[in-house]
Amino acid sequence: MDAIDRRLLAALQRDAEINRTGLAREVGLSPAGLHKRLARLKQQGYLQRTVALLDRRSLGLDLLCFLLVTFRANLRFENQDELRRAVADLPHVLECYTLTGTSDAILKVAVRDHGELRDLLQILGQAQNVIDRVQTCVALEEVKVGSELPLPAADG
Repeated sequence: MDAIDRRLLAALQRDAEINRTGLAREVGLSPAGLHKRLARLKQQGYLQRTVALLDRRSLGLDLLCFLLVTFRANLRFENQDELRRAVADLPHVLECYTLTGTSDAILKVAVRDHGELRDLLQILGQAQNVIDRVQTCVALEEVKVGSELPLPAADG
């Protein structure tokens, strides 16, 4: 990855809808050169997909929560597959990670209210048989929300 690639990725992280002509000019490429770079970055896996970031509150999803999950038997390999299946079709689950430490997994969820959170917890509990306990943490304030990844420094 060279300096142009880094500038290109940084610009796309700020605004993926940027006009391609303006983007080419911003990073110092011709439109054809930009197209080749974008194709290469996509092929190499740097660009996974382009999405629109929606405002959850505008959609009525006022409650942001983190669910700390403890498995019944935390060393069983099948737990991850069962958890993956349980959350796959739950649109309120935005992210899910398995962890080290006192909890085995964490889920980031966005729901309308406490009733919808209760319903989600019941569905999650019924959809699998590996979860022993769920600790719910309600976000009080979003201090920093971001989607831009830090890009590697220039090769020395």
